[in-house]
Amino acid sequence: MNLKITEIMEKQKELSIMRWEYWETEVVFTPQWWFLLISFIILFLVWLVILDKTRLVSIFLFGFITFSIVSILDTLGGEMQLWEYPKMILPWGPRIVTIDLMITIFLMLLYQFFHTWKIYILATFCLSAVFSFVMEPIATYLDIYLPIHWSHFYSFPIYILLAVCIKFCVDKLLKTQKTTGY
Repeated sequence: MNLKITEIMEKQKELSIMRWEYWETEVVFTPQWWFLLISFIILFLVWLVILDKTRLVSIFLFGFITFSIVSILDTLGGEMQLWEYPKMILPWGPRIVTIDLMITIFLMLLYQFFHTWKIYILATFCLSAVFSFVMEPIATYLDIYLPIHWSHFYSFPIYILLAVCIKFCVDKLLKTQKTTGY
């Protein structure tokens, strides 16, 4: 086996052990841990109640694409040391899976309730502002989120772009399916 990959694997093993020890001694059952868990559960249950069951496929498609992109971007940002999450639900995997899922649920709600582009974009701007300038600072204050080489101002256009591009793609896919019958 290549010497470099062996060294990387050893460092990864050390890092996994460090993550577990940190999570076990400093994170699990802290107020932040409970806050993340309870917030996610409440949002998820509310979403289940108000979910438009007649549009499950389109909403789930939107959610799957959103969660995939959000998780990848979150992981990349963490790996590039743009930000970190001192408190997380799980010690491994996507750095803060509950927040990624909550972002996904909120964006699915936008997709569900705002059908026309004009109102969807307006709602997207508002939600992006709340995410960037209210929720991120609160998460920072609560020691859940630590921006290292990142600003809330960078997040704002990314949330907008994300929501608009995903809606465009999902709408295009659904329109193509409708016209082709596939």
